[in-house]
Amino acid sequence: ARKQEQQAGSEPVEAVDPRKAAVEAAIARAKARKQEQQTGSEPAEAVDPRKAAVEAAIARAKARKQEQQTGSEPAEPIDPRKAAVEAAIAR
Repeated sequence: ARKQEQQAGSEPVEAVDPRKAAVEAAIARAKARKQEQQTGSEPAEAVDPRKAAVEAAIARAKARKQEQQTGSEPAEPIDPRKAAVEAAIAR
């Protein structure tokens, strides 16, 4: 059985459309990501809780300092989506 697989693997395969291959690869990545989320495994990047806390504290301090420099009232209203994104990045 191994010889047949080796022979089949060594034969030239039909030319694959690069777009089709890219789509298949994207689908495979999406399926793998979905499977990982369903199993509840931790993300590939393990975040050190102390490091995350320090980064969040620094972000808060910078925001507080900037607020003090510009005054208590912001010049323009804060976009809630933008604030949420910045908070997520700070974590």
